[in-house]
Amino acid sequence: MRVNIPVELIFTIAVLVLAVSLILYGLIIKRLLVLIRKGSIWLFPLISAAILIIQLLIHSYRMISYFPRLGTAGRFDFFPLIVGSFSLGRWEAFLFLIAGILSVVTGFLYYHWSTR
Repeated sequence: MRVNIPVELIFTIAVLVLAVSLILYGLIIKRLLVLIRKGSIWLFPLISAAILIIQLLIHSYRMISYFPRLGTAGRFDFFPLIVGSFSLGRWEAFLFLIAGILSVVTGFLYYHWSTR
């Protein structure tokens, strides 16, 4: 299998922009929490950004390591490569889910606290 380099670069840039926006979101929430005197949920978006960076590293490793070998794999090498690639893909999806949940929980808690 071939890796589509322009698409992977666009994906990488998009995830990095998302991570930076989550960092800014966390810093804005931190300043707003001072006004309502509540807890430190501003760390959740920062943790989400770190999780996205880890996800991006896993995705890049999968693209660099597994996909070129899948194109040249023999009959007996193909199945372990597919299983390894799917296993990393499962971790990627799980990390995306956790990052999203942390971001939504931050927004929900801030909304709940600020409307009381």
